Amino acid sequence: MTLHTTRGSALLSWVNSLHVADPVEAVLQLQDCSIFIKIIDRIHGTEEGQQILKQPVSERLDFVCSFLQKNRKHPSSPECLVSAQKVLEGSELELAKMTMLLLYHSTMSSKSPRDWEQFEYKIQAELAVILKFVLDHEDGLNLNEDLENFLQKAPVPSTCSSTFPEELSPPSHQAKREIRFLELQKVASSSSGNNFLSGSP
Repeated sequence: MTLHTTRGSALLSWVNSLHVADPVEAVLQLQDCSIFIKIIDRIHGTEEGQQILKQPVSERLDFVCSFLQKNRKHPSSPECLVSAQKVLEGSELELAKMTMLLLYHSTMSSKSPRDWEQFEYKIQAELAVILKFVLDHEDGLNLNEDLENFLQKAPVPSTCSSTFPEELSPPSHQAKREIRFLELQKVASSSSGNNFLSGSP
């Protein structure tokens, strides 16, 4: 199972845009989980993870996996979203899955819009497709498998209007199409079952 290059590049662009560490050029550079922990601290607005950074990789990984499981829409689901063993073995697909979920949580929990225009349009579009995919599939019984399949597939070339519902599509008269991440945030925030998005710690 191989991570598709376009998906991986978009996720790395997002990670590097956060400036929580030196820029990374490959998904495998995320394997020690230190960047993931810094992203979680950024989401929470705390430095809770600073002590975890001093721990072995296995404990850092447990911290990140616990965060992802606790903050999924159905925390009690028996399905494990991340295979710790695969991460330790250097699975790009597993690391990309973790990055994808952190992108989702970071975007949907943000109280202020990020400057998405810092990304090239194709990166904006890919990140929006990723966010939309998680939003549409978080209720699924096979979220783990859905995420893996998505990350392996080549993006389908399309216009914004065909990729997103009408309320997410920019007006046709705009010279530069913009991805309406705020609309995605509003849709996600209206989901009553999502404790993370409703403001719970």
